[in-house]
Amino acid sequence: MSKKIPLVLFLMVCILDLVGVYFEHNTIIFMAKPFLMITLIWYYIVNTKTVNKLFVAGLFFSFLGDVLLLGTGELYFILGLLFFLIAHVFYIIMVIKLLKNTKMTQVLLASIPYLIIFTSLLTILYSGLGEMKIPVIVYAITITVLGISSLSLYLQNKNKTHLILVFGVLIFIISDSVLALNMFYKEQSIYPLLIISTYVIAQYLICRFVLLNEIKNIKINGDS
Repeated sequence: MSKKIPLVLFLMVCILDLVGVYFEHNTIIFMAKPFLMITLIWYYIVNTKTVNKLFVAGLFFSFLGDVLLLGTGELYFILGLLFFLIAHVFYIIMVIKLLKNTKMTQVLLASIPYLIIFTSLLTILYSGLGEMKIPVIVYAITITVLGISSLSLYLQNKNKTHLILVFGVLIFIISDSVLALNMFYKEQSIYPLLIISTYVIAQYLICRFVLLNEIKNIKINGDS
């Protein structure tokens, strides 16, 4: 049960944050959001036997991004964006280290859907980005690389564990895309709920991937 407590707390914090977003209650949001990644880190730590430092670093910078995005103004947004970009870089390194004997055709095939998302989103957003063009484009390139890397890993070795990563990263991209649309294109009342719900699902799925991949590696090493 002790290993499930952090997950229960993570779910409770997620629900609390969603309630705060739905009712536009800033006090609840400020109370809940910083604990999203803290409880997920806790869940990961108590369920792993070999801590993946790259993944923990990614979660930590996601935590910093969450906290900074609670602020208002361009500076807070840029810093939050920077911390999430760093988090994605750690995730990219983590995934690339798992790629072995990947064929160029697999990488090219994996690139197609994410490049379509990248170009389509930028086409919609570009005129409304203003001075944020460079930061947003750099961030978009980074998460696109993460998407390509995750799908390349799945194409290299098609299994359920790798598929969980693909879905996690794709949902993360959806979350960030909705955030960008809400900020730079057209605000919709449903967007904030979509952003936070997809964000926590994405981070949880990536966490599950890391845990399942570690279990698989332990079994392989044990058999050998």
